[in-house]
Amino acid sequence: MAHYMIRVKGDLSPELTDAFPSLSADPEPAQTVLHGELDDQAALAGVLNHLDTLGITIVEVVQVPPARR
Repeated sequence: MAHYMIRVKGDLSPELTDAFPSLSADPEPAQTVLHGELDDQAALAGVLNHLDTLGITIVEVVQVPPARR
């Protein structure tokens, strides 16, 4: 499992962010950052495809390294 940050263009409504239950949403000016744990590359591809299907512009996708203990 890996932590991802997906930055998209525009403010996503609660209805849209609810479509991604494994991710949290943090609104930023003119963008929304979705972040959370995804099981594998297939799960990431599913989220990206869903965003594309909804017509949401993806600005950035980053795999966040695990925090050091």
